[in-house]
Amino acid sequence: MPHSMFGRSIRIGLLLGIRQIQRASIWTTILIIFVMMLTFLNLIAVSGVLVGLITGAERAVRAESLGDIIISERDDEDRILETEAVVRELNSFPEIESYAVRYSGAGTLEANYKERRDLSGERDIASVSVTGIDPTQEDIMSNLSSTLVEGEYLEPDEEGYILLGAYYVSQYAEQFGDIFDTVDDVHPGDTVRLTSGDISKEFIIKGIIQSKVDEVSLNTYIPEREFRRLFGRIDRNADLIVIRVRDDANEQAVKDALVASGLDRLAKIQTFDEGKPKFITDIKNTMNLLGTFIGSIGIVVASITIFIIIFINALSRRRHIGILKGIGIERRAIEFAYIIQAAFYALAGSALGALATYGFLVPYFEANPIQFPFSDGVLVAPPDETFIRFVVLFITTLIAGFIPAWMIARQNTLNSILGRK
Repeated sequence: MPHSMFGRSIRIGLLLGIRQIQRASIWTTILIIFVMMLTFLNLIAVSGVLVGLITGAERAVRAESLGDIIISERDDEDRILETEAVVRELNSFPEIESYAVRYSGAGTLEANYKERRDLSGERDIASVSVTGIDPTQEDIMSNLSSTLVEGEYLEPDEEGYILLGAYYVSQYAEQFGDIFDTVDDVHPGDTVRLTSGDISKEFIIKGIIQSKVDEVSLNTYIPEREFRRLFGRIDRNADLIVIRVRDDANEQAVKDALVASGLDRLAKIQTFDEGKPKFITDIKNTMNLLGTFIGSIGIVVASITIFIIIFINALSRRRHIGILKGIGIERRAIEFAYIIQAAFYALAGSALGALATYGFLVPYFEANPIQFPFSDGVLVAPPDETFIRFVVLFITTLIAGFIPAWMIARQNTLNSILGRK
């Protein structure tokens, strides 16, 4: 019997709720749904843009620097062992689209030394990171040539040329203040001297590269054969190999296959997610938390709005509610009717918000990223996280709809009908 009465209350409440929605002012209904839609967008879009900042930076690091799989030296070694054998093994994997072998070192770059008349004067030098590359291989892998802002890219068969990262050049780095070690006023065609230990070599600047990825802009590139001569690397063992897998391949499966082939004896093998800098993940989590906090303020505002609207609605219909109770309609049915109203507003507003998010905002920002100094920001809205936020918004709205209905419906029936307090 109690189950039957409860079901009857639900059915009556549903009917009353639908009739209240139908009889409500169309403009009021549109306004409330619009508020709920903006609340949903605030909850999703704010955190989505903040996380998208870091996601854009992460994508750039993956595309222009680290690739899908990273092969580096083992923890107990300083280089990749038997690099040539590793490369031969990589060539046997059809899932691998491209790879780049890199040699890394640190040196001192000196500019304008030919024009310096006072040999005791201050030298125009900068401490730089130096990477030895195969120009063709590197460009296929990371599209390094696309980052050129001046000059030309390295040719595979030429020697004596260098690519300079923009953060080592004063005219590009000055916008960041005096935080980078730079050389002054150099351009493609100028000669610089690169020194490692006791060995120095003159290079002609072939081009200047600039990227939102610091690993590119804070680097210099020379052909790997010149790097090995300058740094005395006669063993040909590299410091890093980065791999791009085909679109239809799974990077984890390729990594597992590389490990199964025994390459883990010679080097550490990681997917991008395993090898990416930890601070990227930490910042992404922080941005997500910050976006959720800001969005929660919107939920509070929307809940108060729903509470006020339904409270005023129920208060203005107090006599009607008293009559319904007088003819035998249970209080819980009346309360449920107002919960139905709140649920309708939440569902309609969230549905429009989801349509705007996935139908317009996400594709738009993918095609037109937000240009930040350190990344091309996108809108990140994972469906699972969006659903969780919707559930929170929905439950909060139901509570905001129930409380005022409960406050009015619990009043004395006769007093409600007569309009007494």
